[in-house]
Amino acid sequence: MTVDLAGAGWVLPVAGGLLVISTLLLMMRLLAGPSRPDRAVAVDAMTMIGVAGVGVLALVRGQAVLLDVAIVLAIVSFLGSVAFALLFKGTHSSDEIHGQPGSDRREQG
Repeated sequence: MTVDLAGAGWVLPVAGGLLVISTLLLMMRLLAGPSRPDRAVAVDAMTMIGVAGVGVLALVRGQAVLLDVAIVLAIVSFLGSVAFALLFKGTHSSDEIHGQPGSDRREQG
């Protein structure tokens, strides 16, 4: 399968460069993130950049099989996001459901 993209000679390198810049910014957020959820979001965003990078690589090399790799990486990233959400559940004061047992303790104090 061959795909001819208009402007591929400059669009794909620019897209790759922007992905590299985004990765560097996310690495700073990962290392300096003030809280664990900030770091989890940075890791999740980096995996999405990885998916985009594999997609750009598939276009550059003309190999459609790399798109399958991108799909699998996206699915694994989604599962990781769900795991992080379950890990951090209940760590924020807005996580309590109104009307549930235990939610009226803050209203009394």
